[in-house]
Amino acid sequence: MSNQKDHREIGRELDLFSFHDVAPGAPFWHPKGMIIYKELEKLIREENKKMGYGEVSTPILVKKELWEKSGHWETFQDNMFHFQINEETYGLKPMNCPEGHLIFSNSIRSYKDLPLRLAEPTGKLHRKEVSGSVGGLFRLYQFTQDDAHVYCRPDQIEKEISDLLKLALKIHETFGFKSFFRFATKPDKAIGEPKLWEEAENGLKAALEKNKINYELREKDGTFYGPKIDINVKDSLNREWTIATIQLDFQSPERFELEYIDKDGIGKRPVIIHRAMLGSFERFIGILLEHTNGNLPLWLAPVQAVLIPVSEKQTGYAEKVLAELKENKIRAEIYESGETLPKRIREAELQKIPYILVVGEKEEKNESTNVRHKGDEKELQIEKLIEKIKKEIEDKSI
Repeated sequence: MSNQKDHREIGRELDLFSFHDVAPGAPFWHPKGMIIYKELEKLIREENKKMGYGEVSTPILVKKELWEKSGHWETFQDNMFHFQINEETYGLKPMNCPEGHLIFSNSIRSYKDLPLRLAEPTGKLHRKEVSGSVGGLFRLYQFTQDDAHVYCRPDQIEKEISDLLKLALKIHETFGFKSFFRFATKPDKAIGEPKLWEEAENGLKAALEKNKINYELREKDGTFYGPKIDINVKDSLNREWTIATIQLDFQSPERFELEYIDKDGIGKRPVIIHRAMLGSFERFIGILLEHTNGNLPLWLAPVQAVLIPVSEKQTGYAEKVLAELKENKIRAEIYESGETLPKRIREAELQKIPYILVVGEKEEKNESTNVRHKGDEKELQIEKLIEKIKKEIEDKSI
């Protein structure tokens, strides 16, 4: 597309977010941008609920000793923000996982309690990126990850991974993306026993093959604590992005001495599955804005419908229709008659508002509206219009 815009430009034109020098590498979300953010959050929360996840929240600032225990201090220290408080070293969390492990270890767990699925869909993370690499929503110092962890028995691995592969496909299809799979194995900078690495790699491979998923092998591209499956998508510009990740971890249960009591009464180590379906909210929104050129699907659009009265005489009718739309939880606005009708229609088009509803004398008389949507134009009764919009939102039509 020759008129394709950078997501920062789209964000500025649609009044979604801004960046300011006082907080480099972190966006300031405006009200319209927060609608997109919260709708994505709602989607993830709904899917988590269906799959039996309990939601947790953990601290952003944690003592160095936790990061030493998890292995992050040894392997990831240069990418962390850390500082002294009262002669103790603290770090801003770059990942949620270690604190989730503390929640697991806070109670005695039985084999019957597993799988235990814990989600932290709005946890703020901080990573010290290489100077010059921070830009827009794609690479930030502060971001939000739709993070979750599954603590399970070895015999539950295949089913849990299979369910997550299906979830990733479902979510990405919701946005019109086609998914591509990458299987990443043990890197050179890895921690833990080789035998555990072999078990973890075999578990991921078995799930991929059972689900008949074609994948590309990425040797030595796993995380330092375990192998992973990256799920990539292609956007409208044919660029490939890694969105979702599923990682299998046999190392952290050893480091944190996690255990559950098995059928035989003996303590066993659980296996941990790390997963994120959107990656980070910020990066995903940036990708989506460029993929759609700002023409977001109706359910995500900050303003779903705009009412444009032909003249001041129809303002009262427009306000009545607006009230009906809002009563049905449709995000709508009125463009008053200060400018000419063509100018207001053009402004609504530039703001990428999916439904442009023009109301004149005829529409008021017929209790209808002239609907402009996806290049079509027709008159619709208000009741039919509301029914149509609600169904499109509910179906999450692309």
